Amino acid sequence: MIKIIQIKKKNKKPIEISQIKIGTKRSFKIKITKKIHNQFKNFSGDKSPIHVSKKISKTNNFKNIIGYAFLLTAALSQIFGMHFPGGNELCLHQTCNFRKPFFINDILIFNLKVVQVNKPRKLLTIQINIFNQHGQIIFDGSTILQLALKV
Repeated sequence: MIKIIQIKKKNKKPIEISQIKIGTKRSFKIKITKKIHNQFKNFSGDKSPIHVSKKISKTNNFKNIIGYAFLLTAALSQIFGMHFPGGNELCLHQTCNFRKPFFINDILIFNLKVVQVNKPRKLLTIQINIFNQHGQIIFDGSTILQLALKV
């Protein structure tokens, strides 16, 4: 399980579309441990050498085993479903731009910003930027969520 190590604002229940405004921001931190990396490897079945061999990674000029890009989207799934907006949404669209690799033991900062709210259709567009602990952007993208589920 991915453990979020810092939550600036924790929601006790899902946020309703009427409570969300353009410009709303949330930030989350996640440490990519070897355990999380291996759990994702086992779940996904991806045993590509770049993800499992330090020797292969170094041969290809990387400092360590490269983290799984789609581990980031799994973390986003947890953030959307459990923290913001917190369990009443369906993901309708996701764009992913993987800018730089990340590595085991990196601390990743997920910055989310609401850029569009369509209250009649209950649609929420969120801009996502993920940085490593050195301030380098490793991911950017956006998602469209529909806040339509009753919980």
